[in-house]
Amino acid sequence: MAKIENLKKVLSQSFVDNHENVTEDVASDLIVKANQKIKAIKEERAADEKLAQAKEIVKDLNSAYSSTLKYEQAKIDFLLEKIAEIQSGEVNPSSGANS
Repeated sequence: MAKIENLKKVLSQSFVDNHENVTEDVASDLIVKANQKIKAIKEERAADEKLAQAKEIVKDLNSAYSSTLKYEQAKIDFLLEKIAEIQSGEVNPSSGANS
């Protein structure tokens, strides 16, 4: 029942009202039609050149940020590993952390 309540929040009130007492056959027919619409919308989205171009722009813009983030995170990870080595006495035994 809770799932139906959550679905009602997405659907229009008129759809819910019109199909509150739907029969199994009618529901099955509506499911087929909805699946056909979903397929058509997905095909339309896949063929949308403006959307594809926008995705490419986002990808290009995001790549610079991603590379920089990876580089900065690698610096942090490297330095943390070096600190761990120093603290364990593996390197720089005269380091202030080991004195």
